[in-house]
This record gives sequence, C-alpha cells and structure tokens, in this order.
Amino acid sequence: MDAAVHIQLMFDRLVLPFRRLALHRFIAEHPPSRQVSRADSELVAAYEGILPASLLELWRRKGLGFYGEMQLALIDPRPWQAVLNRWIISPPDDVRRIPIALTPFGVLLYYRKLTATDEDVVFIDPVSKRTSDLAWSLDEFFNRFLCDRQSLESLISPALVRSAREECGALSSGEVYEIDQMLFSMQMLRIAKVDAFEIHRRLRDAVDPPRPTAEKPTTVADALPVEYRPGFEDVAAGQGLTGLYLSSYIDWHRLLALRADGRYNLLFWRIHHRTLERVEVRFYSGAYETSRNAQGDEIVELDIRLRTDSLGGDDNDDRLVVMHSGGTSFLLRVHDLDDIATAIDGWNEMGHSEYYFRRVTLDEAFDEEPSDGRAAPPFADLPHALQALVHVEPLRTTITHVADPNLDEEDDGEGTVMCTLDLGEDDGLRFNMPLYSPPDTGRHLKGWIREMAPHACKVGVQYRRGEDGTIEHGPVIGDILTTRAPDESLSG
Repeated sequence: MDAAVHIQLMFDRLVLPFRRLALHRFIAEHPPSRQVSRADSELVAAYEGILPASLLELWRRKGLGFYGEMQLALIDPRPWQAVLNRWIISPPDDVRRIPIALTPFGVLLYYRKLTATDEDVVFIDPVSKRTSDLAWSLDEFFNRFLCDRQSLESLISPALVRSAREECGALSSGEVYEIDQMLFSMQMLRIAKVDAFEIHRRLRDAVDPPRPTAEKPTTVADALPVEYRPGFEDVAAGQGLTGLYLSSYIDWHRLLALRADGRYNLLFWRIHHRTLERVEVRFYSGAYETSRNAQGDEIVELDIRLRTDSLGGDDNDDRLVVMHSGGTSFLLRVHDLDDIATAIDGWNEMGHSEYYFRRVTLDEAFDEEPSDGRAAPPFADLPHALQALVHVEPLRTTITHVADPNLDEEDDGEGTVMCTLDLGEDDGLRFNMPLYSPPDTGRHLKGWIREMAPHACKVGVQYRRGEDGTIEHGPVIGDILTTRAPDESLSG
C-alpha cells in the first residue's frame, strides 16, 4: 500500500470521528433516522470533485436516508439523474445539475456548480412545475435554510407532514406522500404514500405526453397485462362468491379472483392514459376465508403478504364485506366504509370507485367506472355494517362559534374560516365530511369537518369578501349545516 494512502486511511479512522462535520448544524436540527445508511466508497468516489466535500463527508459519516421529523431524504444522485434530466433539458455543455435530496411530498432538490466560485441549490416541484433557487451555496442551504423555521416551512409544510403521518404513517425508503389535488382544491385532504420515482414519471408524462404504444381495451380480458391473463381465465362464476371482481379508479385497476378451492389471485395494474401500456403491475395470491360478522354480513378476508415492491395501501383489500344489489354482487373494502357512508350521506353515491369491487366476467365490455362512484343502492341493500354508518335522516348541526377570518389563510378575498359545531364524533360526524346549508335556510354555505371532538367538531366554512373588504358571504353563529347536499335524497 502506498505510504500516503496508508496515512490518509489512518487519519480518517482516528481523527474524523472526533471532528465536527461541516454540516453539523443541519445534523443537530434534523437528526438522521434509523433508516439512514452510510454511502459506500464507490458512490463517494463517483462525486469527488463534483459535489462539495461537506456533502460527501455527510454521506460517509452519517449516510443517505431520512433526516428529522420533516422526513427530508438525502438521495443517491445516480438513479435520480434521469428523472431530473427529463424535467430540465439543457445543452450538453450547460451547467451540471446533481439531484441531492427529496422532500416528503416529492419536491426534488438539486445542486449546481455555476462557476469556479459560485454554486446554488434549486428545487423543482413535480406538482406545480415550479422551480427556483433556495440558497447560493450548499453549506448555506443545509446549515441555514433548513435550520431556519420560516425558510424550511416555505419548502415543507409542517401541518401537511403531520396530517400525512397521521393518515398514512411514516415514509419508507423510496416513498413520498401524494395529495389528491382535485380534492385539495375543494379543501378536502386525502393523502397516500406512493413510489417517488413513479410520481415524477407520471407527472412528467402529463406535461409531455408519450404516444400510444398499446391497444385500447374493449373487454375485461383485453385490459389485463397479457402475461397475467392465464391466472384468471380458468375462474368462472360459481355458487356463492366464487368468480372475478373488478375495481377501477381512473386509470388504476384491481382484479380479484376468488376460487372455489379457497385461494385468491389479486392483480394491481395501471393503464397509462397516453401510451395505454399496462404498467406498475403487482400480483398477490394466497388463501381467503369467508365468515359473518355480528350483524350477519358476509365477510371475505384475504391473506395478503406484502412484498418489497408493494405500495402503500396494497393490503387495504384484506377485509371485504359483501353487498348484493341490482342483480350483481359487490365487495366493499371495510377499510373505506366510513368514506362510502360519507358519500352516501352527502351525494347518494358510493364514493371513489376504488372503495369497492363489482362482479365481472372476462368477456364483458371494459366500461369506465365513474371515478366518484356509482349511485348508491337502496338503503335496504347495504350491508348492516354500512347501514350503521349512514344517516337516513341527515344530521343537522348548529354553528356555536366563528373564528376571526383575519387569522385564517385568505386568497383574493376568499378563504375558509374555522367554526365550532354543537355536534361531534360521538354524534356521527366524521373527518372530511362535507356540510351544507339546508335549502330551507336560504343560505348557501359549504364546508368540511377539519378537527374532531366528541361533541364539538370544527368545520372549515368558505367565505367571501366584498370590494370594501367586509364579509358579504360567510358563516355566523346560529347557522345550520347538514350532512346532505342540496337536491340529494337517500333512496329508501
């Protein structure tokens, strides 16, 4: 071994462990999680002279993975380079951009060496498509920007991170949270854990759509990935629940086969809305059992063993309740019965079509299921477990307190103000449940349950200001709100 190399190794082993890291303030403010693992020598060597020594030191001594409560992930740039290059297309001789970190909501952070003395850290948001500088040096970004509360919160919302962790749990390696933007625009919060690479690919494809490379399906069999069709072709509808059940939500699909021998096949896949390719395929098989709950409903339980490539929610189908209505059979996810009940209460619909399966055959037409769910069946057809959650007569609740709108976020004279109600969770209200002014009040208020309490939930109600700044439409103490949308009635 060369003497100089030997001396350097001895220095690294004896001195470095006791020397404070250049990014010590970042480490103190955002300690590494248990998932953080040290970068191997090959990775560090690949970026010597390309990335600042302070970041390489952090990789060597601490590692890659999640840091702090905000779940900021330091990433291996190599697999992410192609992702960044798709977002920002530049000439070969342009400034090199190196992806270095990922926020819990998928915002990608990258480093640029602008000149011999100048550098910066930039972000690109795959949802908003915005990009901007965050700091004019890497050390400043880690030790100042990420350690300043106001700066950090401009990049990562603590409230959204808390909500995401409460709803979905902490992230695992390779995952980010995704907010349902359609519901978010209506001030309803729905968050899921998704594959980080996938959300970037999907959102980038939406900007620059690829051309179709596969055939549009006409039957259920056509819609399946070709290599998985044999696993479902020999499953015929039989007595009881034996047969095939399909769940479709926008371009996501799940096909469940319940076999007569007590085994199931469950296929997840997506039909890309532009290429029509069958992608993101995941297949499970195992045993299932049927039983009856205390109310007499028939229950199907799948023994789902998650794999390393499983996505968040792959096991939400592990418990299903049977419903027969309109000459067909449905399997409702027990996990989503609250959401189904809320949709029935508010709009007399079944809620998102991902909440349920419907019995199908392979040769029937592959029809698009309404993403917001089909019309709700008669109340008598609902399983008892769902009937117990549905309010045949809509709840009526009174606003007892209205917060100061000036304290709430506002946008161009419109916003949402938090109001306290005289009913709560024990009275049948649920998180994210929509509330409306009853037609007989002459009011036109709308809001969503934001904070739960046994007998006094809080609802965010929309308001609007006039040209002079005063509120011309908004809630007041004594306003009545109901769980039923105007012009909707629950079928008997």
